[in-house]
Amino acid sequence: MAFVLVAAIAAAMGTATADGAEGRKVSLGWQTSCGVDPGGINRSGGAYVFHRSSNHCSGGIFKQRSEINSGNISVGSKVSYVFDTTVSMKTAQSDDFILFQIHDGRIGCSPPMSLRWTGGDALRFDSDYTRGKGMAGCVPNRGLRGAAYHGPRLRRDGTPYHLRVTLAFDGQGGFDVSVAINGSGVLSGRYEPSSDPKFVTSKRFYMKHGVYSQKPFDYEMKSVGMQVLRI
Repeated sequence: MAFVLVAAIAAAMGTATADGAEGRKVSLGWQTSCGVDPGGINRSGGAYVFHRSSNHCSGGIFKQRSEINSGNISVGSKVSYVFDTTVSMKTAQSDDFILFQIHDGRIGCSPPMSLRWTGGDALRFDSDYTRGKGMAGCVPNRGLRGAAYHGPRLRRDGTPYHLRVTLAFDGQGGFDVSVAINGSGVLSGRYEPSSDPKFVTSKRFYMKHGVYSQKPFDYEMKSVGMQVLRI
């Protein structure tokens, strides 16, 4: 596991070319998450373009969702992936939104890992354990939520940022995560499943990408050259 983690972090922190020379490109079966309003997601060439949409998924308190999700990743798989794309956000608003997630299908609580673009134009992790009782069953996972961001101010004027999220799944329901912006590491941590039987055990993982926010706001976010590499 130590070798896998070192290799994964090196890929995220390094300056490898965008074609993923250090890994093998894989197809994870991306599709629209729960549906969107007309014009919520457009695809042109190698770019996804996300706009405001009402939330068509059930559960939770977030009112706006324009996201795509991958197919399932087995919880029992010991495997490392890099999610790689160039994102740009254009909006006059400073609302928080979720940019990327590792989800397990739960309803209500934060998933094992969400990557939040904050109102202060930084990144942070969200993560909960859940008792499976909607929002009333959420317990914050301080291990990931306490990670510190060490990166640039992320502008919302259409400035592009090369985003790489490296994930090393341990086959036991946990994973290491490292985030790089423009080739420099900015945020890292580990999701460790709870051993307490009162919490729901993840049966699957999958990736989500787009804009997911508690409050609706107007925006245009582009994700160019999105790919997933197995390393």
